[in-house]
Amino acid sequence: MSVFIAGRSIPQANLISQSCRHVLQFIDGGEHWLKWAMESHEHRYAFADEGAMLDGVQQGLHGSRMTWLPRIGLQIGPIKLLSLGSSDLSALRHMEFDEETRLSHSEAQGVLARHRLLTNTELGAFRPFLASIGAADAPLLQQLDFRESVALHQLAGEVGMSSAGRDDLADAARFALLHARRPIEFADYFRFYQHVSAGGGSSEQRMSRATRALQQLLPMLFDFLDGPQLPQLPSPEQVREAIAASLAANRQIGYARISLAAQQMALCFDNSPDLLRDDHGLREAAQWQLRDAQEFLNEHPVSRGQLGQDGASVQFAVDGSRGQALIQVEDNVITLQDYRPPVTSWAMKRRWATGRVRCEPASSAGKRWRAGSNGGARLGSRRGRCCRTPGGPATGAEDPGRCPGGIAPYPGGT
Repeated sequence: MSVFIAGRSIPQANLISQSCRHVLQFIDGGEHWLKWAMESHEHRYAFADEGAMLDGVQQGLHGSRMTWLPRIGLQIGPIKLLSLGSSDLSALRHMEFDEETRLSHSEAQGVLARHRLLTNTELGAFRPFLASIGAADAPLLQQLDFRESVALHQLAGEVGMSSAGRDDLADAARFALLHARRPIEFADYFRFYQHVSAGGGSSEQRMSRATRALQQLLPMLFDFLDGPQLPQLPSPEQVREAIAASLAANRQIGYARISLAAQQMALCFDNSPDLLRDDHGLREAAQWQLRDAQEFLNEHPVSRGQLGQDGASVQFAVDGSRGQALIQVEDNVITLQDYRPPVTSWAMKRRWATGRVRCEPASSAGKRWRAGSNGGARLGSRRGRCCRTPGGPATGAEDPGRCPGGIAPYPGGT
């Protein structure tokens, strides 16, 4: 007996679940391998669960995480197939192995739509977009893996698949190709340029402004690339525990790559373009953005995740009253994919930094006003307000709903 799953011997194929057996049919040679392994007396194979077995068989036979469904034209990880459920899995089996009918085609298309699965044809739809912005022949973008193709597909969907005649998008592509070293970084730097180039001027002036901003920002972001690593693809509970343990140990949940960190920090420029002229303010803005994201994650634990099409990544969307975040688990590393604080929070922070208002966006409920490091006051209650005197520094009160001495509440508080 040579195959063990979760410590249990598997001498016969009918001892694994029906869904697992069905997924095994999608792996070329998978059923034959299992029969051979069960009868082998020279080798012993032990897997943590059925998903681990399917992933191991796929990678062992084909050197790739993703299997190919030729009729549907779909690359997909066996673990993702296993997660679909018996009825959706049956619909794909009918389409792939039985005679195609209008019904089977319709049912298979429904499965793809429900689970947001992209066929290779759909993934390739970003090519016209690249052509429209003058990047179709860029050497960097000629050889893409699955994740890179998805990243460019998402970028094309955001901007519009056909963007001919848009000089600003062509400039963004030119900027991204100058700075990207991987195809996925092209998408990051494209978005970065879109955020920092606003403000008018000629193409050369916008390019110069974006280049200067990137040169200022990148050296500030080396500390923004941390994230806990787990031994295997984690469950939602394990992700919650890992994030909580990291934050408790003063370790942050950072970004997977520096280009993504730069793209995220560029969000600050949307409401404060003057940051480009202030190195200290830029550094403070970047640190505040990451710190605020950590506080948000501490207040809003992840719950349900969306398993990626490759079966090796998971995304957790986190929604809260004061922002949104997206946690990415890729190659078993937990990182921050996206964080969007309310616009008013950043506007408030800038006024605090310049001395016009002496308070910060709130980090947790129930805190009182406390002295700020620059002599002002900071407010910890999310529903509190900032106080200011006309043209003067703000102050605070023990009751965050009131301001002392007739000082008017600042209307932009969080």
